[in-house]
Amino acid sequence: MKTGEYKTPDINPNEAFKLKSKKLDFNITDFWKWTLSDLVENRNRGILAEFIVKEALQIKSSSRIEWDSYDFETVKGVRIEVKSSAYIQSWKQNEYSTISFNIKPTHKYTGNNQFSEDKKRQSDVYIFCILAHQNFNTINPMCLEQWEFYMIKTKTLDKELKEQQTIRISTLEIIGAIKCDYNNLKKEFDKLEQELSIN
Repeated sequence: MKTGEYKTPDINPNEAFKLKSKKLDFNITDFWKWTLSDLVENRNRGILAEFIVKEALQIKSSSRIEWDSYDFETVKGVRIEVKSSAYIQSWKQNEYSTISFNIKPTHKYTGNNQFSEDKKRQSDVYIFCILAHQNFNTINPMCLEQWEFYMIKTKTLDKELKEQQTIRISTLEIIGAIKCDYNNLKKEFDKLEQELSIN
């Protein structure tokens, strides 16, 4: 079997599915609506959080890469890992969820189904995105005022938490994470990126 690297295509939203070159009566937008419409659901919310950060920071990226070692890299070479959490889930709840994020060190993917031997946090900055709205009737992840953001340098996590695998808001605040809303996300990130380029 020949080996190669798959390149994600740039799909037209109106592109129809085909059978033997004949266009069928459903298209890729129908699929996107079917699979991604529940933006509160854990996986979809995580992907949406990445998209929101990408747009806020004006990062150019044609499509999402599922298994990359980190989520984004800026033109200045700063690597970003985005994490998401929420009080409200897509299942029936008796109480709100506790906000917690996965920060465990990982093996870096090096290609050809190979991973690095050492484990570490692969990014330079973590951005934690909280869908903070707490009303089941009015929650809407597309209303960006319903989100809160915390960002912190990865080296701070490494220094303060070593190989700890999860983190909560209270710990983020104790170790100096920067809290902001969507309007200030780029401004606060730009300051953090500048600090990283100086050090």
